This record gives sequence, C-alpha cells and structure tokens, in this order.
Amino acid sequence: MYSNAQKLAAVLHKWAQPAIQGLIGSKIDSLPFLGNIQQKVRSMGWVSPQWSIGKEFSPFFNGITASMIEPLLTQYLSNIPDEAIPQLAHNFVKDAIEQGGLVLFEGNVEFELEDLKELQKYLMYNLPVSEYSGYEVITEEPKP
Repeated sequence: MYSNAQKLAAVLHKWAQPAIQGLIGSKIDSLPFLGNIQQKVRSMGWVSPQWSIGKEFSPFFNGITASMIEPLLTQYLSNIPDEAIPQLAHNFVKDAIEQGGLVLFEGNVEFELEDLKELQKYLMYNLPVSEYSGYEVITEEPKP
C-alpha cells in the first residue's frame, strides 16, 4: 500500500518528466567540456548543427530522476497530512487551470492548460477525490 504522498510524488514525476528531461539536457549542454565534444561531433558532419548531447541522452534520465526526485517529493509531501493530499492536489491544479497556466522558477518552466489538464487526469486516476464536502462559509446575510 502506498501513501498519498508517494502516489502524488510519482504522479508529479511522471507528469513533469518532459520538463525535467529538458532542464537536465540544457544543463548538460552548458558543461564546458561537453560543449567541446559537441562542437567536434558537429564539425565532423556526423550530426546536424542543432544536435546536442543533452537532447541525445535526455530519454535516459528518467531512471535517474525517478530515484532522486520522487524520494525528495515524497519526503516534502510527508509533512502534509496524508488524507489531505488528494484534495490539496486537485484544488491546486483546478486553481492553476482557472489562472490559465502555471509558471515556475521565474518563468523558466511553464505549464500550459493542456499540461495541467493532463495532470488533472493523472490525479483523477491515481488520487481520486469526491466532491468537497467541507463547510461553506457564509459571506452575506441569508435571504428570507
């Protein structure tokens, strides 16, 4: 049996996997010693001028990121009461959809509506919630 924290960490990793791979790939491309290798391979004509080592190896980062990111997310999410995690996740995604998207890390990572709807689908499958049945605060005088 998995905790809700573990489920949400796995869902977030799966959902963000393309963005994570892209970020790691760009960081790898910026390493000076790999830049020299990259330029040499390009100059030899083996690849196109747009080829990059980071993009080439990014599909192989999934196992590495899963073993690093999921435990970190699980540890962070474990500070939240486990029974609150599904509703919290659904509310967060619902709010992000209503805002028209989600921008993180000062605009370096952006998730569009399609991305958020995909996350919403993953949450429905893995962390389903029933309609919120909490107390609704009265904000104006009831009409007779």
